[in-house]
Amino acid sequence: MHQPAGATREDATARMKVAAVMSDLMLFSRIESAASAADAALLRGDDPRAVPSGVELVLIGWSAREASWVEALRKLRDAGARIILFGPHVGLDAHAAARRAGLAPMRARSKVSGALLRLFEVERAPRR
Repeated sequence: MHQPAGATREDATARMKVAAVMSDLMLFSRIESAASAADAALLRGDDPRAVPSGVELVLIGWSAREASWVEALRKLRDAGARIILFGPHVGLDAHAAARRAGLAPMRARSKVSGALLRLFEVERAPRR
């Protein structure tokens, strides 16, 4: 997992810890903005097996999944992390794989992208 530039180890332990496992850099930049607004420590990686313990929220690009991810995600979930799987809304095989694995239902990428601030429990400031 990669720690964001400018973050110190103290920052990572004092703030909400979030991990993003995905290859979608456009969505990651939106997640990064929402994490910053929520003052959350954000880690990005390519494999959930590298997510450190103590992470509270894990966002997973499920369409890039590998069989070995299921057990790692179950361990994170059982340790108290909230797991959010996302992928294309038309990815029926990915939805079925998430159900078979006993993981939280997969959400459409567009729904996750549109709800990032709520995921980080931050309300948007009113628009002028």
